[in-house]
Amino acid sequence: MLKKLILAALVVTSAVFAQNNFKFGAHAAGSFGTAWGDNTDLLEIGWGAGFNVGAEAKYVVNPMFSVVAGLGIDYRRISWDYGEMMKKTFGAFMDEDDLYSQIEFYSQFSGYSGINRAQAEKVMDMFYSMKVTFSFLYIDIPVVARINPVPNFFIDAGAYLGINVSASATREVESLGMEDTEDIDGDMKSTVDFGLIAGLGYSITDKIDINFRAVFGLTNMIDMDKVGSSAVNFASNASSYGSSYYGFDEEDEEDEEDEDSSTSFGFKNMRFHLGVTFWFM
Repeated sequence: MLKKLILAALVVTSAVFAQNNFKFGAHAAGSFGTAWGDNTDLLEIGWGAGFNVGAEAKYVVNPMFSVVAGLGIDYRRISWDYGEMMKKTFGAFMDEDDLYSQIEFYSQFSGYSGINRAQAEKVMDMFYSMKVTFSFLYIDIPVVARINPVPNFFIDAGAYLGINVSASATREVESLGMEDTEDIDGDMKSTVDFGLIAGLGYSITDKIDINFRAVFGLTNMIDMDKVGSSAVNFASNASSYGSSYYGFDEEDEEDEEDEDSSTSFGFKNMRFHLGVTFWFM
């Protein structure tokens, strides 16, 4: 009988000990990020705010080491100054006087009639004022190893898997007040995003952690070559609208297909998170 009681006590003690090794909580963070990759410096990609909310579980191996996994929603916004990119692209080959002279000259063969210098400047203003904002929603699954070199202070290192729920691009031409939001189609976006995580934090109490994380994606979220072509089409439509808006006529002609660009562009996730975790179990 005594042996059975001792055995039962050991089982209960082991169960309690194992349960104490696990913690469950809720996590919320604000984020600020951009995109990185091949030739992104040529695109004039900006930054955008976002957020990350979800649940976390922590398994404590020992006082200095634990594993933290999460499941949540990650919302990302990234800006793209398409107009500034166009300005730098044209500026690399010619100055403004040459550019406007070229527009005036070629307009007589390109479907526009009677474009003068002032109207040519307005056409370019339309391109130069175009901006794009990308919005992404992901199911976020991060897993990190956590090291506590000293009590309360911790360092995180690991990886994340993101499953895309939605992606869209809002394009705006400020000078005309035009705005259009379009979903990014399946062939333009990646369903899965994978990357690395590095961070550090501090445990204010046993139940509250604050942390900072840097996230670097290893896969392109979207195909910028295809998305860029869509932006060009929108800019062309804006130019057609601007023709009548600014008082000069556009003659009927068939659209010419754009030549494929020999330069490819990357668009990988890079974000910085500042958040808090509340451990309720």
